[in-house]
Amino acid sequence: MSRDDLTARAAESDFWPLYLFDDHAMEAYEEARENEEGEGEEAEDEVLRAAFWLDHDLGLELEFEPGVAYVNLAVRSPRAAEAETVGWDDLAHFHPHVMPWSELDLLCRAAALHNPALRHPGPMLALLLRFAFLTEDENLDAVTPLANAAFATVRPAATDEPTTPGTPAPIRSETRDWFDLRDLRGTGIEWQTRPDGHRAVTQHDRDGLPLYSLREPESKEFPFAAWSTLLARAKEQLTSIRTNPALDPLRTPDVQASLNRCTQPNGHHHLAPLASALSRAGFDHPTLLRALSQPVAPAEAAWAVETLAGLEQGELIATWHGPSPLAGSSSWRLSLTLPAAGHPWRFAQDFAAELSTALQTADLGRAETSGSTSVKNEHGSYVHHSDRLDVLIRDDLPAGVQLISQLLHHHQAAKAATLKHTEPPYTPLPLPTPTP
Repeated sequence: MSRDDLTARAAESDFWPLYLFDDHAMEAYEEARENEEGEGEEAEDEVLRAAFWLDHDLGLELEFEPGVAYVNLAVRSPRAAEAETVGWDDLAHFHPHVMPWSELDLLCRAAALHNPALRHPGPMLALLLRFAFLTEDENLDAVTPLANAAFATVRPAATDEPTTPGTPAPIRSETRDWFDLRDLRGTGIEWQTRPDGHRAVTQHDRDGLPLYSLREPESKEFPFAAWSTLLARAKEQLTSIRTNPALDPLRTPDVQASLNRCTQPNGHHHLAPLASALSRAGFDHPTLLRALSQPVAPAEAAWAVETLAGLEQGELIATWHGPSPLAGSSSWRLSLTLPAAGHPWRFAQDFAAELSTALQTADLGRAETSGSTSVKNEHGSYVHHSDRLDVLIRDDLPAGVQLISQLLHHHQAAKAATLKHTEPPYTPLPLPTPTP
């Protein structure tokens, strides 16, 4: 089944777990397909597509194949007849590091200006966030409010409550998962200007999270020219707003006065007067007026004010919302090896699912299988020897290790298991016997 518009599919309950590569969702999806085939129906490959335009012939195209857990991002431009891939994400040989957060935010703002039906924060940010990463140049305080609001828009939960600027909002699990996977601060990320003038990314320290990007300086696959054109058009769209006569301080002093009040730390209290003043002055851009009068979240109104006032991208979002709840957070990546001897064939997979559920319930992280090893027996045949799990622990390493140890002892698997850090010096971690 091929759908050019994934809007309807995204509203179905299994879409976002599938899109975010949730193990349980992918297993359920595959079982449903197998059941269809077992009943004599042909299970067609599902391909979902979405396009985000900045102009009539310039934009981004997303393609998602749930059956193989594959997401591709491409740029559309007059420079090429076909869409040109800029990155992809899957469970094997991924290259998802396409752009820093600031570029994604910029593109989402420009797309929302071009298409008022596309809210920012909203579906574009939630869908493309997997292709953005954090670097030292970016302010985390300006990132989390937008990411949280995007997922709250597309995946509203019963526990979601309207956020108030200045009051720290709980970090959504989707935002935290992205942060854990895409926080490349402190990993030696460097930006270089190629001889052709285009910006490329490289990494000089791969002891932390490694960079997987087509956008490296020597790449012949990344469409550098098209990407630069896309970013230039996005910047042009946002800066052109400032040329509107309604924003001329000499002609509309009441607009300027209202705008100045909105750029203050408590500026969210003055949005309605600004919207009224702009309307009286003849300003009629639907995206920005709606963001001021009916924002999906305070962060939407904040970027609208930033655009109108010519502020730095993210400056007011950070001012209104204060320090990010993720500031100062820590995470540890561990490797857990489970010998196969004495256990059922799927023991590692089932244990990983149980461990991940326990870690997520305790808000301590997650786990997943990452590979297995086989060795030759005395007959020359390869036999299953061990399985490896990737484990991420958040904020409280001792508590995470204690939980891992409890489960291993419960399954009588602690004695032969090995837990160690995945970064130098790869220190082993003891698995203490749980106290009664």
